[in-house]
Amino acid sequence: MRISGLRLAGSALLAAVLTTKTPTPAQSTEPKHKTIPFLNTQVYPVDGTYLVLQDANVRIRPATKGRRVGVRARGERVRVVGRAKGHWLAIRGDDDKDIGFIYRSTLMPVVDGVLQTTIEGRLPASASQQCHYNLRFEGKTPAEGQAFEFADYGVKWTCDIAERQIIFHTPMFLTEGPYSGTFKPHHQITIDIMDISDNMENVMSTHTLWDRDKAVVQFDGVTVKKFADKPKVSETKARNLSEALHAAVQISASAWNNSLWTAIAQRYAKTSH
Repeated sequence: MRISGLRLAGSALLAAVLTTKTPTPAQSTEPKHKTIPFLNTQVYPVDGTYLVLQDANVRIRPATKGRRVGVRARGERVRVVGRAKGHWLAIRGDDDKDIGFIYRSTLMPVVDGVLQTTIEGRLPASASQQCHYNLRFEGKTPAEGQAFEFADYGVKWTCDIAERQIIFHTPMFLTEGPYSGTFKPHHQITIDIMDISDNMENVMSTHTLWDRDKAVVQFDGVTVKKFADKPKVSETKARNLSEALHAAVQISASAWNNSLWTAIAQRYAKTSH
């Protein structure tokens, strides 16, 4: 389930985010990309939305002695377009006007998990099963003790398993903020299959990780080992939310073994329609 699926949950995650140490200049390495001008500073290009974790000053240059030109309050979202040397991020307004610099440790990269349309797809056909899936956005859930929300989805599966049509539904969620308490845009995507496991929680969870820096989704693990093998597909490119959710479904299903598909068929055969 959701909280047990997270590698670092509850208030511990937020604490980790707020206390994570930024590397010293001697430890950091700047990317080998061309810089762009921002106000009177050259910055490395960055593109993303960030959540303000605590009230933060906005300064005209990337230094604590820089003149303050504004404040962003805790809970606000800002558009980051660049990173200066050191630990400062450049923010731009909705009107495309350059605003100033905010210290990086006061911000958290987030992604909006809202889907405007339904996602549809098919799993690669195998000798034992063929599946079509229909994925839709269902809303957002506050995460207790965490600075971000969960984006919740529902997946409807229509599968032909051993010449029988089986229809079942699985909840799915995305951590809109970094799942591991870092400042990197790494998001966990989890699919839960309910009521088929004999463990205490009675849930088979499959975890994938979306690394937005590298634009890839990777297999991370499962909660019930007997229902999974090494995934046939362990990594897929994903440049946006829709591609990431597609990738998470495809990668997760590629790890599910025949024992799981048999359990699904037995559990949901009577309720299919």
